[in-house]
Amino acid sequence: MTVVNATTKRPLPNKQKISQFRRLLWHFNRTDLGWVTKAALSSLQPGARAKRVALLKQLPSKPEWSAASRQLAEDGYVDVSSLMERSLAEAVAAVSESKVSRLNELSGKQQLGHKSFWVSLLDEDLVDGAFATDHPFVRYALQPAALRIIGDFMHDLPQLSDVLLTLSQPTPSQSLSYSQLWHLDHDDKRVCKLFIYLTDVRDTADGPFTFIPAGPSKPFRNTLKSHMNDQQVFAKTGPDAVKEMVAPRLSSFIVNTARCLHMGSRIQSDRNRLLYTATYIQQPRIYPEPAPRFRAAGPLTDIDRAVMRL
Repeated sequence: MTVVNATTKRPLPNKQKISQFRRLLWHFNRTDLGWVTKAALSSLQPGARAKRVALLKQLPSKPEWSAASRQLAEDGYVDVSSLMERSLAEAVAAVSESKVSRLNELSGKQQLGHKSFWVSLLDEDLVDGAFATDHPFVRYALQPAALRIIGDFMHDLPQLSDVLLTLSQPTPSQSLSYSQLWHLDHDDKRVCKLFIYLTDVRDTADGPFTFIPAGPSKPFRNTLKSHMNDQQVFAKTGPDAVKEMVAPRLSSFIVNTARCLHMGSRIQSDRNRLLYTATYIQQPRIYPEPAPRFRAAGPLTDIDRAVMRL
């Protein structure tokens, strides 16, 4: 079939055909039909998945981790503050505080500049776009508790996609945009994010991570709208379904952001919110694999290498 320009009726150039195909595939994969893509890709790599499952089984297991994984599967979120290693969280906090002390300098260097309400503070730690595997932010994401909880939910060893440090700040004169609006994440069909609050999030004014659990979020799974305002969301589900993650500094939680409609960074007054985020997906990725995000530094286990695709 020939793709033509709707205005001129002339055949489209090959690059434009590819662009349109990718856009259609992107819309397709955003809906539940994307599971077809996922299943097809998985069927082409049976040996790779078997290896990841075997590596997952090598991780230690604890009853409390299993319980957390079951809650993640059922509700789409789980508080893991008591299950993560405190020393690793403190190491992340130390790096974060040193970055905030240089806020003005780092604000001018950030590569992700489209969100005026937050600043990405780790860009200077990247070499050719990749983090060293001994970076405290990477080590926190690789701890066995996180991998086992998310892995048991995915029935597979997860892939660590990225780590991020963001400082959310008030923008009183601007309308809500991007992640301040309600949305689902479409990095893949299964997306889990591990968060640490690096400042106290005491109430709504601190811009807490705010979400709707997996069950009430189901009506939004096949919408083609990438971001929605409060009125659009509450027309389908009442505000009583909304949960705010209000918690003290170093609290940690995991959310399946592909299933739980969510938003955040709605900072009020003169407050700010410092947040660590690690993103995990289930291999194989339904979109083309991006450039490597991690580079080997120091000793790595087979599990580490598989999680980071090294």
